[in-house]
Parts: sequence; C-alpha cells; structure tokens
Amino acid sequence: MSTSSLNTEMLQSTFLEALEDEQTEVIRGILSSHKKELTSEWRFRKPQGGWPYPAEVENDAYTFLGAYQGPITALQLAILLGKNSIACDILDSTFEQDIDLQFGNGNTALHLAVLLGESSIVSALVERGADVNLRNRKGYSSVDMSDNPEILALLNIQSPEE
Repeated sequence: MSTSSLNTEMLQSTFLEALEDEQTEVIRGILSSHKKELTSEWRFRKPQGGWPYPAEVENDAYTFLGAYQGPITALQLAILLGKNSIACDILDSTFEQDIDLQFGNGNTALHLAVLLGESSIVSALVERGADVNLRNRKGYSSVDMSDNPEILALLNIQSPEE
C-alpha cells in the first residue's frame, strides 16, 4: 500500500471517528487541509454494507431511495447520521458542482435531507443551488418525497412553474 493510500485511509478513519463523536474542530481541520477530498472525492462505505436509516423513516427510505446505498460522500453521511452542524460545515466548504453528487440509486444529499425531515439542511442545500427537480433512479425528486409543508415550501422556491 502506498504512503498516499495509507494517509488517505488514516484521514478517512479520523473523519469517521470525529463525525461519530461530533468533534467539530477535527472536522474543520480536515476540511481546511483536504477540502477537495472531503467534499467531492472521498466516498464512505460501512464495512457491513450501508449505514442504517433511522427506524421512523426506514420503510420510506427503501420506497423512495431504494435498498442500495453504496458509497456516500461526507456530506451525505453527516446528514444520514443526523450531525447537522457538521453537515453545514461540510456544505459551507462544498463547491456548487458537488452539491448534487449522487449515491446509491441516484440519490443526492437533498433527497436524504428531505426524507429525514431536516428542514434546516434542506434550506441550506436549496440556498446553495441543490437541484430540487433531480430525479433518482426510482423516479422520485426531492419534492415527491415529503408531505411536510415547511419542506415543500423550501423546495418550491426552485420548482418550475406548472
């Protein structure tokens, strides 16, 4: 294994531990020194498959997002684990063209935030240019995945007029 690969593995491991323990300063340090890698290049996969969805949305997750999770970005992982302040830190460092990076069945961070009902993250993603009309491979856009009036209002800011 090359030194570069070893360093990447160590940094990714450090990120995962810091995310789990909500060590914001460690995450910010990694963002400062490895912004591109953390926001667009690295993908995380839990060794036994994917990270579990919260029980209260698990059935909806399989319906709207699909069973396959695959490798996910740091932003997507922070959202999935409910680490919203860290998700915002990562989002603040993410280039606009990387906001809609897809995982699993063509899902984005916005699909995930909507499914989880995280209105503050939905708002931040929409403000930064997330595509509210992007459909995943199951045919769902983020607008299709919520009945929460607050989230729908946030999403309709960018929805095309009908």
